[in-house]
Amino acid sequence: MRCSALLLWAVAAVAAAEKPLVLHFIGDVNFAARRLPRTPEALAAENPLRAMTERFKTADLVVANGEGLLTRSQLKSYGEERLDIGAPPVWARTYRPAGVHLVGLANNHSWDGTAGDVLDNRAAHLAAGVAVYGTGTTPEEAEAPYVLKGATGRCRLAIVPATLKSNRRPRSGASVAFYEGASGVERLAARVTVLAREGCFVIVSVHWGREVVPTPPKDVVAAAHRLVDAGARVVVGHHPHVLQGVELRNGAAIAYSIGNALFSNRDPDKRRSGVLAVTLTGDSSLTLSELALWPAEIHPGDFTLRPATEKQRTATLARLRTTSAPFGTRVEERDGRLVFTAAR
Repeated sequence: MRCSALLLWAVAAVAAAEKPLVLHFIGDVNFAARRLPRTPEALAAENPLRAMTERFKTADLVVANGEGLLTRSQLKSYGEERLDIGAPPVWARTYRPAGVHLVGLANNHSWDGTAGDVLDNRAAHLAAGVAVYGTGTTPEEAEAPYVLKGATGRCRLAIVPATLKSNRRPRSGASVAFYEGASGVERLAARVTVLAREGCFVIVSVHWGREVVPTPPKDVVAAAHRLVDAGARVVVGHHPHVLQGVELRNGAAIAYSIGNALFSNRDPDKRRSGVLAVTLTGDSSLTLSELALWPAEIHPGDFTLRPATEKQRTATLARLRTTSAPFGTRVEERDGRLVFTAAR
């Protein structure tokens, strides 16, 4: 398996071998129901991710899940208004100034419009200087991993985009990294195995599960185990819109849901958020040295993402201890972050 040639510009060489590689993942980002700033200056001043910039600066790569098409088209409405989450393309310009490098576009809302809207959404992000993955003109382009190469040109890290869910059926003319049903999970696992055998440290960023439940359903747990058994070293889940527990399995880590990062919603549970920090070390091959969460909250006034207060951090710690315990995972606070370790 080779990476799409169209992603080669996004391939970066990893710096000094002794320096840890730090990756940050944030959950679902949606710009619907926001007042549109009238000028570029206003957009910069009102950037809903601006409060996280200092945190993002501590990472080598920051990855978000962009949910809801950014397009000028009038998208077909759902029966429930809450599901109509398209937004104007200008919002793509908020990512890069805040420090987000890569945006995943594969999720259950990827086919809210036409094939043209899928490609317009992709184009809006690229025009804003943000790397994307998860959609494209062909299946190869849509499913291609984001790759970081070492000085020798060999793959060190591959982040694989995937969604196991789609609200509407795919159409011709564009592609989404959609892996449907049990056969889709097997196809995704096969992709992971090929990358692992090439020497990549494989991370799967996957849209799955059920909304607003504290624990992942059995089929999601089974899919996560299949991906780890296939060679994934970290699995990062999103879609439930709430934080779920973490499982450490055979040296790999599964964060079942990292919740929302930006959504206009007043539900306290959906506003509890965080930055998943994945720290990797090693030279010829990378090793997971720490998995942690920097707690954050979506502010109920302006729905911006902000670092958590002490009270909010304590609540998130309690939540993750409860949801991670069934997987045999401990959660401890260290210098403001919540660190996941295997229970002894």
